[in-house]
Amino acid sequence: MLPLRRRLLPIVTVLLGAPITAEMLQAYLPLTGQLAQSMIAMVFLAPLYGGAALLIREVTVRSGQGWTCTLLLAAAFGLAMQGLIDLAMGGQENPAIPYWSSLRDPTLISGLGVSVFPTLAWTTGHIMMSVGAPLALLHALAPAHRGKPLLGRLGMSAVLLAGTVIGIQVHIDGRRIFDYVPSLGQVAGVLAVITVIVGLALSPLGKTTRQLRRSEQVTAELRSPASRGRSVPAVLVVTAGAAAKVVIDLLPPTWLGVAIFVAVLASMSFALRWCSRTRRWEAREVGLLGVGVIIGAILIGLLSPLPAGVTPTVKTMQGMVLLGAAVATMALVLRRTAPSEPPAQGTPTGHTP
Repeated sequence: MLPLRRRLLPIVTVLLGAPITAEMLQAYLPLTGQLAQSMIAMVFLAPLYGGAALLIREVTVRSGQGWTCTLLLAAAFGLAMQGLIDLAMGGQENPAIPYWSSLRDPTLISGLGVSVFPTLAWTTGHIMMSVGAPLALLHALAPAHRGKPLLGRLGMSAVLLAGTVIGIQVHIDGRRIFDYVPSLGQVAGVLAVITVIVGLALSPLGKTTRQLRRSEQVTAELRSPASRGRSVPAVLVVTAGAAAKVVIDLLPPTWLGVAIFVAVLASMSFALRWCSRTRRWEAREVGLLGVGVIIGAILIGLLSPLPAGVTPTVKTMQGMVLLGAAVATMALVLRRTAPSEPPAQGTPTGHTP
């Protein structure tokens, strides 16, 4: 682990970046276009979203797992958020969102009080935006930290404590917004699913691709760069990430939408696995994919309904600013990485955040 002075910038960047990618790109909040309120919300949510991303990365790195582990832990966090923290999973009404019933009712399982489509959508959103995107950019833009912890024991304890405090406050707000308290059975059910997902993340499933890349790395010095597989064109990686995000967010909240959603996720998983095994899939591609889903979220934000009190002009201006920042980030990723970038010594390139 590098000295704190070298770790501080990436830590702060993830802490503050995760709330932006998770909540502010899609312009559905009433604070859209209000810089001061957005900054306050970003700082308030940093320990929850950014803290979760950092802790998930620590678990992955310290346990020697790969991106599969990271994404599964992100799914567990997504379920915890909606089932235990903000309580959206069981919320029957949300006064701030007029289309709540139309989102929830078509795939509602009455006996469980859970709606399949929004649960799947919110979990995927946390995988992509709360954890995946900020860690992908960190991986691409901070090569000195790849495969290395960012937090010491004191840092992990502080992040966990701060995240718990904010999580309790969000939970209290969720009780007020949705006017319900989860039953013991609901809590136990969510915890059981989370436990299974965490177990899978820490099992050999979480390191399958990582082990493959490690075996390939043994002979990397004896192979020419061209023999390690062709690179995936940057425009294709970014476009695929943006398209996946847009398609998922435009699906109808019906059982047909659920079926298509699952098919899209399966296709994405297969494509990523195939690229990581047969193409040069390194820090450049990981970072570009993160930029892609960010661009997709911004485009969806431009198409989403206007939040209360927000004018079309303000919303469009915010979207354009964010889109410009995303393009600048893409240029930075391309500048800091290259297809022929050698793997960091002892680190399986592209698979450990």
